[in-house]
Amino acid sequence: MGFLSEWYYDSPRTVAGALQRGLGRGAVRAGPDDVFACVRRDYRWNWSVDERAVYLARLVRDLRLPVGRLVDLLREDHGEDDDNAFGNTREVLTVLGRAGDPTALDALPAYVRDGPGWLDVLHDIAHDWPRELWDDLLPLVAPRMAGVEDMIFWAGPPWTDWAERDGWIAARVAASRPGPPRPVSDDTVEDLLAAVRTGDRAALRELDRRGPQPALLDLADAVPADLHGSFGSAVCKIGAPAVPHARTWAARPEHPLFWSACLILAEHGDESDGPALLRAWAWLDGRDGMLCGFEDLAKGFARIGVRAGLPKLRRAWCTPHTFERAAYLRALVALDPGGAERFLTEGLWDCEGDVREFAAAHVPLSAVIRRRLDVLRDDPMETPEVRAAAAARIGGP
Repeated sequence: MGFLSEWYYDSPRTVAGALQRGLGRGAVRAGPDDVFACVRRDYRWNWSVDERAVYLARLVRDLRLPVGRLVDLLREDHGEDDDNAFGNTREVLTVLGRAGDPTALDALPAYVRDGPGWLDVLHDIAHDWPRELWDDLLPLVAPRMAGVEDMIFWAGPPWTDWAERDGWIAARVAASRPGPPRPVSDDTVEDLLAAVRTGDRAALRELDRRGPQPALLDLADAVPADLHGSFGSAVCKIGAPAVPHARTWAARPEHPLFWSACLILAEHGDESDGPALLRAWAWLDGRDGMLCGFEDLAKGFARIGVRAGLPKLRRAWCTPHTFERAAYLRALVALDPGGAERFLTEGLWDCEGDVREFAAAHVPLSAVIRRRLDVLRDDPMETPEVRAAAAARIGGP
C-alpha cells in the first residue's frame, strides 16, 4: 500500500484478507477473481521490501488465470497509480516469464519496445531472466534512451552487459562508478567528540566510520535533538558495552534514545531485559500505523527466551508488512517448537521467500508436506534458496 495509505485491510479470516497479507491460507483457498484483485491493487504494506510476485504468479499459473488479462492491465493508463498496479503486474509477469510462460515472454520485450514504463520492465527482466532472453533488445532500446539518461541505473544489467558492445553506454557505465574515497579526517577522537556535542553531523559520521565508539555513550544527554537519529545508530554499533546505558534509556519511553536502547537490549541484553522488550513491543504497537521494528524485538524474544511474547508473535503472524514475518516464525519455533508446527506448515505457501525457506527446512514431515516440498523443489518460479531447502529435506536435484 505504500507508506502513507489510509486504506484498511480485510480481516485475515477472510480469503481476501489472507491474500492481501500474502498468507499461506489465502493461497490455498483463493479463486481467480481474488487473485486478479490482488494483482490490480498492490496490497503490500511496503512496496520496496514486501514480496508478492512469486506468490501471485504461482496462483495465476495454478488457477489458470489468463495471462493476457495481466498484459492488458500492464498496458492500461495507470495515471498516478496510487495502487501500484503497474509495478505489481510487471513483477508478476516477470516471474511468469522466468518460469517459461509464453505470453509473458512475448509481452514484456514487446512492452520495452513501445510502453511508457519500458525502463522498469527492462530492469526487471534483465535482472531476472537469462541474458539470451533480453540481450537482443539493445537495438530497440537505443532510440528510447535520449532524454532519460538521468533515470537509468547504469551500474547494473542490462547496461553493464551492453557496455561491451556500445561505446555510448560504456561511457555512462564508467561515469557511474564511484570516485576515489574522500580523504580520511586526521582529527583526534577527542576533537570529534567535542564537535559532536555541538551537533556536527560530519564529526559523528567520521567517528562512525572509524568503528564502534564507546565514548559516545557519555554524550547521550548532551547531543542536540537533530542528531538523535544518527547518534542512536552509532550507539547501537557499540554492542554489549552499551547495555548498562541502554537499560537506563529503555526505562523512559520519552527518552530520545529509547528505541535505540530497545534494539541494543534485543541484541545484547539478557533474561532480565525481557520485560523491557515486552514494553517496547507495546510502545511500538501503540504508534498509529507503525508496522516496522517488531522483527528486531522478535529476535530478542527468541535470543533471551521471552515466552511471554508468544501471544504477540502469533498475532503478528498476520501482519501485512510481510518482510518481518520470517523473524516471527523463527521466534515462534525457538520459543514454542511444538506449537509452531501450524505456522511452519502455512509458511510453505507464504508470500515471503525467507518464510518458505525456513519452513521448508524445519516443518515436520508428513505425506502432505512431502508433496508440497516436491512442488517447491521443482518449481522454476521458486527462489534458489527455497528450492535448495526443499531438496535438502526430501532429496532430489
